[in-house]
Amino acid sequence: MKFQLVYSVFILFVLNFSCKTPMPELSSEAKLSKNKTISIRWTTTDPILAKVFPEVFPVPPAVLLEDQVNIADLSTVPMPPPDPNQSPKIPKQKPQNPNELPRWDRGFELTNIDNLTLVIRNESQRPFTSIGISLLALTMLYYGTMETEAELVWTSGETNLHRISFLRTKETIWAPMPFYIGTGSSIVAPILNSNRYPSHLQKYCIQEKPSKLRESTEQSYQKNCKEYETFLKRLLLQNYETIHLQLTEWEKRNQDWFQP
Repeated sequence: MKFQLVYSVFILFVLNFSCKTPMPELSSEAKLSKNKTISIRWTTTDPILAKVFPEVFPVPPAVLLEDQVNIADLSTVPMPPPDPNQSPKIPKQKPQNPNELPRWDRGFELTNIDNLTLVIRNESQRPFTSIGISLLALTMLYYGTMETEAELVWTSGETNLHRISFLRTKETIWAPMPFYIGTGSSIVAPILNSNRYPSHLQKYCIQEKPSKLRESTEQSYQKNCKEYETFLKRLLLQNYETIHLQLTEWEKRNQDWFQP
């Protein structure tokens, strides 16, 4: 009984001093832009994406495609790696006139975006980096991270395939620990957190429902969806400017389906 009490106090102490990457927030300009919704009809089979995307970008609610029998799975379409030379160059922030919003935030019309899909390309917990940082702290620090690279892919018309590349997100968490326990936790955590990969959360939230056995050994369906929603919101917010820049570039190059 005494041991359980000491252990509980220790856990509360560690959690109290743990630090996690904060969720980004929309800029004041982006918040103002939500008063001017883009005129567009967009569809998706992902109910979490349908919920989160309008919370971040000034778009109307999605048309959710619930019958997935005759819908192409864009995550399986072979695509060449994105060209790094085409990576958007985010300009340095400059003072913004409150009456001026970014070009696309003032509103323009797009043709249909069909079957908007988040495709996760790479993900890693960087175990060696985490262990190295813990060792630098004399084994008294637990350090964990999750890095993800993804793309937004959709179709326009019957054959046109479009994508927004170079979407990256990183989340870290650290907490002080006693000698050796910090490094030991950093070694074991990637194994214990294998079910926290975004692709795993996505699979067992929107693609298939986990079995009772999987829920008992990992986590519940509701927990998967909650963590997937948090990841998706973080991804969109951390890459707001990247998405904005790529859309405006396509607006210039594709006047046939981008109609200002």
